[in-house]
Amino acid sequence: MNCHRCQGLLVEDYFFDMEESFGHLWIKGWRCVICGDVSDPLINRRRLIQSLCKPEPQKALDEKGQQDREMVSLEW
Repeated sequence: MNCHRCQGLLVEDYFFDMEESFGHLWIKGWRCVICGDVSDPLINRRRLIQSLCKPEPQKALDEKGQQDREMVSLEW
């Protein structure tokens, strides 16, 4: 597998999750040996949801550009 940030090598790693309310939990994930980015199933799921919810970049720019346009008089 390749890192989504730098395309480096991902290795399997185990992380200590201290956020769980019922105690500590070890989570299996992946860590990039180049940039150190961490990924696990929850992170991947959230990234997928975000990518599905994002509008197309050109469409978002067009809509924003139309909203921000305003007639301004430049008379002295």
